[in-house]
Amino acid sequence: MDDTIVALSTPYGESGIGVIRLSGPASIEIAQKVFKSKKNLRDVPSHKAIFGYIVNPKTEELLDECLLLVMRGPHSYTGEDTVEFYVHGSPVLEELIIKLLMELGARLALPGEFTKRAFLNGKLDLSRAEAIIDIIQAKSEAGLKSAFTQLQGRLSSEIKPLMENLKDLIAELEAGIDFPEEVELSYESIGERISSIIERLNNLLGGAYFTRLYRKGIYCPIVGRPNVGKSSLLNILLGEERAIVTPIPGTTRDTITESISIDGIPLILIDTAGIRETQDLVESIGVNRTISSIENADIVIWVVDVSEPLREEDLEIEKITRDKKRIIALNKIDLANRLLYVKDLEMYGPVVEVSCVTGEGIDRLRLKLKELLVGIPSPELVVPINVRHEALIKRCINRLLTALEGINAKLPIDIIAGEVWESYNILGEITGETTSIDIVEEIFSRFCVGK
Repeated sequence: MDDTIVALSTPYGESGIGVIRLSGPASIEIAQKVFKSKKNLRDVPSHKAIFGYIVNPKTEELLDECLLLVMRGPHSYTGEDTVEFYVHGSPVLEELIIKLLMELGARLALPGEFTKRAFLNGKLDLSRAEAIIDIIQAKSEAGLKSAFTQLQGRLSSEIKPLMENLKDLIAELEAGIDFPEEVELSYESIGERISSIIERLNNLLGGAYFTRLYRKGIYCPIVGRPNVGKSSLLNILLGEERAIVTPIPGTTRDTITESISIDGIPLILIDTAGIRETQDLVESIGVNRTISSIENADIVIWVVDVSEPLREEDLEIEKITRDKKRIIALNKIDLANRLLYVKDLEMYGPVVEVSCVTGEGIDRLRLKLKELLVGIPSPELVVPINVRHEALIKRCINRLLTALEGINAKLPIDIIAGEVWESYNILGEITGETTSIDIVEEIFSRFCVGK
């Protein structure tokens, strides 16, 4: 990291302000060549903004007036000397300034390279670096809070003590191997310590499900046989005409996905194809996708038409959604020829009467959806576990379980020590202490340029 990198750190396009970031050993020197003010940048204190002008060093032409912020390493985001230009948000101007800085010795930053340098310089561990991209990509208030909890080091504070426990155990095991006459090892004691670590790791895994809900949303397909009002219900919940609505059965042939927020948690609504026997190839593909949506659902809204008796297709839907959290939306209550009532369906679960024509009952449906979210804890109370962390924790647990099997079989201590070593290295991949460079590169490649 002996070179200096540059990138635009605000979104490309016209805006009030554009931020251009330089980071590296020559950042202050390069910035000095294009920035003119009453003060020399070498004398400007760290974390102090000054006013000045951007100048083309070849022609002495003034290009813009701006603020400039100097942040000296290691007290900067990257841990290196960093300079940020706050210029007017013109894409033409921003490109011109970046081009000038590159001509003076800077290199265009790769995606995530500023944060990667922060990681390599020990400013944050790998799990906290991942939280930054989660903050940027957050789709809901709950997802934002969960990512910020991770940025604060909540997961690291849980993992590092476990790594220390494993390291202490490894030291004792190796001492017992090297000095068996002086160090007495107890299989029972070793097993208890490993079991304790497994228990704590299993407790951490409980956060994986909720982290997914906070960041990805609660998956909620709207299902029912054709022409019961699924698309109309999606539209009225969204407050817009998103799905095509016609009186012709089978209009919806593919899933339509949209999101609403309930108490800061995203609810992913999926309008699905009506479930029925069909010879139409396209419609049958839609039905298969509906069934797949139900399998992956967290909550199901089952829509029933009050103007018709329950059919075989309705009972089949009841069967395949039985093991899911579900709400029965008894639709079309505005019709005069009503045949079904709450008492006819309450045996199948909570029922809400609605009319997608008048809007009656929609607020009650939203309230019922909210009630199903009551058991979801606040994001600040859950240790955030993303998919990568979950996989690593499970691998670590499997290694420790193998070590326990070795203890029960009274296998040689060096074999048990090997499994404990592997579990330590696996946990280190979460924080980045033992992660391969390929994994690091892959994680930071997901970032945008300028972050």
